Amino acid sequence: MRVAGLLLLLPLLGCARDPEEALCPDVAVGGLIVTEVRGPQTPADPANGEWIELYNASGKAIDLEGIRIRFRRKDGSSEIPVLVRESVSAPADSYVVLGLFLNDVNRPAHVNYGFASDYTESWLAAAAIDVESCGTLLDRATYDALPRMGSFSFTGATPPEPNDNDDLRNWCTNTTLTGSPQQANPPCP
Repeated sequence: MRVAGLLLLLPLLGCARDPEEALCPDVAVGGLIVTEVRGPQTPADPANGEWIELYNASGKAIDLEGIRIRFRRKDGSSEIPVLVRESVSAPADSYVVLGLFLNDVNRPAHVNYGFASDYTESWLAAAAIDVESCGTLLDRATYDALPRMGSFSFTGATPPEPNDNDDLRNWCTNTTLTGSPQQANPPCP
């Protein structure tokens, strides 16, 4: 009887692991700005793929691990959450591309992080893209439709300003077939 009681207590006395902390990159509102979105292309372009580009306006290098991107239908009916699950360096004043690829050695050089393991639906035709750190909304960009050739680009203002990307008049089609990943966009006409 004593042995059985001791065996029941052993798991309680053993090494208990603390819960894993949520990673919360220290980024202020407006510190990451959505600057470009490249959706499905006609004809299909799997080599360059679909992606979003973020600009690091924080003034310091940050690690994007723990950043959450929410692709939300504009009617609010559903969303596709994406979590940056590995270390991704974003130097100050740089552009970082998150793409619909597996995050492995086969992703294209212009994609800093692949989120295909999280993205479980087709690319949304009209959406809001929210960038969050531990529940704090850092930036939001919306689109009603994406070009079938090129990308939907925030005007080439350098450096991009966080509130300016809220106005769809500051966005246009970047007719460069591959878009301008990891660099400033050309100015809108």
